[in-house]
Amino acid sequence: MMSRRRSHVGVSRHGVRSLALLCVAALLMPSLAGARSRRTLSAGPDGLTDGNRDATTPAATFDDGTPSSGEAPAASDVPAEQPPARESRSGMAFGASGEVDEHVHIRRGDTLEHILLLKGLGPAEAAPWLRAAQGIYDLRLVQPKRGFSLKFDRDTRQLESVRYEIDGRSLLVLQRGGDGYTVTGYREALPYFVEVKGAAGRIERGLREDTMVAGVPPGIASEMVDIFGWDIDVGARLNPGDEFRVIYENLWETGKAEPTPGKILGAEITTRGGQLTAVLFETEDGSGGYYRPDGGALSRDFLRYPLEYREISSEFSMNRYHPILHRWRPHMGVDLAAPRGTPVRAVADGWVSDAGRMGGLGRAVRLEHVGDRVTTYGHLVEIAPGIKEGVTVEQGQVIGYVGSTGLATGNHLHYEVEEGGTVLDPMEFQAEPDPPVADQLRRAFDKVRVKVTRALASLTVNERPTAVTLSAADVPSE
Repeated sequence: MMSRRRSHVGVSRHGVRSLALLCVAALLMPSLAGARSRRTLSAGPDGLTDGNRDATTPAATFDDGTPSSGEAPAASDVPAEQPPARESRSGMAFGASGEVDEHVHIRRGDTLEHILLLKGLGPAEAAPWLRAAQGIYDLRLVQPKRGFSLKFDRDTRQLESVRYEIDGRSLLVLQRGGDGYTVTGYREALPYFVEVKGAAGRIERGLREDTMVAGVPPGIASEMVDIFGWDIDVGARLNPGDEFRVIYENLWETGKAEPTPGKILGAEITTRGGQLTAVLFETEDGSGGYYRPDGGALSRDFLRYPLEYREISSEFSMNRYHPILHRWRPHMGVDLAAPRGTPVRAVADGWVSDAGRMGGLGRAVRLEHVGDRVTTYGHLVEIAPGIKEGVTVEQGQVIGYVGSTGLATGNHLHYEVEEGGTVLDPMEFQAEPDPPVADQLRRAFDKVRVKVTRALASLTVNERPTAVTLSAADVPSE
């Protein structure tokens, strides 16, 4: 069976409900009395430092909350909370004004309602969008390997429009009205085309910075972190002189100055320790994933990181000085600093065992997963709609947004992992790889592998990072 992964939106599913494993488009629970589980998540390219701080010294700016099993702090110890705000439903970077575009790759069985849920929209928020499509296009007819393009307002974090390619000639367009509440729908001539881009360069400052110099969109660098995260820490273990190559899709809409990044078709990182290559392989129903040239899977049933973070502000430690309580105590997780409102994703399929106030962790969500694993996400400014005790979640689903509720001195996510009742360092534990390419699919995979690796090899690393437009004949296309 092939691993399933949702492209660019950062959504993968695996596990709990025996669902067919997802294919990534190229580039792209409350506590069990005392038990916690292991997990890791996907991080953005700008926040990939490994944070070599002395865990026994006070954090300079951030702090995790009191473990939920610890004593409650005195009211005077708890910083005043900022009121919840409507935050972004996208998985992109935050802070700048404007719009955020995301392309969601479809697999068999997907619906718009389900995709909006994964992006953090509750049923009430999704209803106007679904109603607007009625009479224009039957959403039950959406096809695998096509995609929904979602546009979010970066400041208000509201969904502004949805587009779906009905066929090679027309689009379904759903648009928020000027009043900010109504949603209208219509059908229009297909206004965009897909181009295949390739970029290559040497690492000088970091993956995010150097890929941006090459013209690669930030979201593509984020997806590279997701793809390679279990095999190499691209934030801490890339050195000057290491090389990157990536092939991805750009979706151009008529009248837009910038394209929307689509799938990563192939990517490669070359270090002093060797070369790591990823090939996107998917079947007609949209199932698939990223594989090494030998057919081994790069994906796992756990994401490496739960969000795009800027730095590790406090590491896992059995004896850390708490900057608010002013005493030494265990820090049973890792603190990932990120802007307020950054989406937090479930690292694996599971179900919500608790969602709400958890002592020093403030607003928090705890998930249970197969294999007696538990993950906890603390200091959230807001829990995503529909995330409550007993509901199931999928890997990559937005479950909340970064904040500083509870015992926290700055915006960050406190992330814990346990397995079989044993607390694990989230940055050290390992997850097993997904199954390799099935024997009956090996011939089809080899055809894709040859095209992708040949195209990657054609990307020349010069003194300055470069980007080129590749022929669609040279790489797999939908």
